[in-house]
Amino acid sequence: MAGLAQCQREAEEVTELMKQNFAKALEREGRLSDLDSRAQELRAMGETFTRSTRAVARQQRVGHRRWQLALGGAVAVGLLLLVAIALGLGLAPRGSPAPPGPGPAPPATGSPPTPP
Repeated sequence: MAGLAQCQREAEEVTELMKQNFAKALEREGRLSDLDSRAQELRAMGETFTRSTRAVARQQRVGHRRWQLALGGAVAVGLLLLVAIALGLGLAPRGSPAPPGPGPAPPATGSPPTPP
């Protein structure tokens, strides 16, 4: 009978260990499902972040392109104005020569003029 009682105790101990292991497995499964749901949330947040960063980068590129076009247009207008001014000055008629006048004044003599 002693052998039977010992076998029964060992069976109860094994049963208790199995119950504890099963409880731990259920606890791990709960934690794993929590981790899985958190991982899915993080994945969705990462995809949202990626989409928003691509949109912001696209907006930045469009803004930079607008500034580049505006600056290029301003430079082109400035160059056209310079060319127009240069052509205007180059093609403008030169002033006519001075009209003939009484001529140059006679040279002054060293003595004062005499009264009549």
